[in-house]
Amino acid sequence: MAVALYWQGPIGPVYFPEDPLIFDNLCEPGVYLRVKTYDDNRLVAYAGQSVSLLARFDQHLSSMLSLSAPLRDASGTTIFTGDAGARIAAYGNLANAAALAAADTARVRFWYAMCDEYFHIEHLNLVEGLLQRRINGRLSDIENAVTAPGRVPGDVPDRWENDFSSLNTANGELLRTLLGVETMTSL
Repeated sequence: MAVALYWQGPIGPVYFPEDPLIFDNLCEPGVYLRVKTYDDNRLVAYAGQSVSLLARFDQHLSSMLSLSAPLRDASGTTIFTGDAGARIAAYGNLANAAALAAADTARVRFWYAMCDEYFHIEHLNLVEGLLQRRINGRLSDIENAVTAPGRVPGDVPDRWENDFSSLNTANGELLRTLLGVETMTSL
């Protein structure tokens, strides 16, 4: 049986919806892609999952703004590691560090696919792993430090299809670049 992932977005700085219903919906479980675009259309992606998408999006943005995550310059080169030593050094030049954090955070866009009657919360780790493998096969710049399993024991769907039909043309094309149009398999 094939299960569809219905992609929505983007959400991110300047792209946060004002509709309270969308915010309520984002408090539900699902998988997501965090994508940053740099000079020459260089893409850096991260695939994740959460039982509350909105809370996880907030964690990503907060960690970048608080200098707790690696940061990249306009070309996409990592110039700040986010470790304790880097943060302490950054406090000595807070204006530059804050400007770097604000600029890199402004590049963040999230696209997400929420759980539904076929895509269950028990599938989150599996689908996160499938997305990571798919992105890793297309981009050299994937920021996941830990790889989620691409297979899990038990009775789970073995085919996963990405549905980009609710996205506008540019966003659909971006996700096709990252994920392709081929069915993802957990075999």
